[in-house]
Amino acid sequence: MQGRSRVNTPDSSKRVRKTGKQQAILDAAISVFLEVGYESASMELVAERAATVRRTVYNHFANKEDLFHAVVQEIWRDMPVIMVNDDPLARKDPDYGLRVIANMIVDFWLPQRSVEFLRMVISESRRFPYLAASFIEVGKLPALHGLIDYIELMVAEGHMKGMDTELAARQFVGLINEPLLWYRVIDNSRGPSAKVIQNTVDAAIEMFLARHATSPDFSAQAH
Repeated sequence: MQGRSRVNTPDSSKRVRKTGKQQAILDAAISVFLEVGYESASMELVAERAATVRRTVYNHFANKEDLFHAVVQEIWRDMPVIMVNDDPLARKDPDYGLRVIANMIVDFWLPQRSVEFLRMVISESRRFPYLAASFIEVGKLPALHGLIDYIELMVAEGHMKGMDTELAARQFVGLINEPLLWYRVIDNSRGPSAKVIQNTVDAAIEMFLARHATSPDFSAQAH
């Protein structure tokens, strides 16, 4: 299968990022959570890692749970799926739009930090159920809803058939994450090669459009 070349994702550098002490605290908290886990992390340790005092951390975040919630928002900010709907080419070409989204998913999970954070959430959510709830509600669901919105747009534009858009969105994400992410969560493997990523993205788009596109021209572009 000869896939189309990788397309650029929307420029996240134009979005406003936190600066100063709050950003330093968030960066320190991510480091601490990954190093010692949620249960062993403390506001004191975060303050020490951020080169500040505990009172400053509490001035920004009420408690450790509030800090974790902010960390999840920080980690998920680089998944701007919703921005695809504003791309004129993505509105006309579902192959292009899905490729942008697939590349966002790949790029989000490719850094080892993202995988390690997910592993930490899974391992500690049995003792602290709100970790998983926060991870899903603050990060995963908004990103998923962005994909759902795009699929609904494609249906409205006549490029895709009517369907259960939430189910379809979850299935598309699964086509990407099953071969590229979950084995890394389980056995701590290194990230996949560029060739494996390309083949996975091409196959996911081909299968999805073969099932849902209204025109064979769109699914043919994925070959």
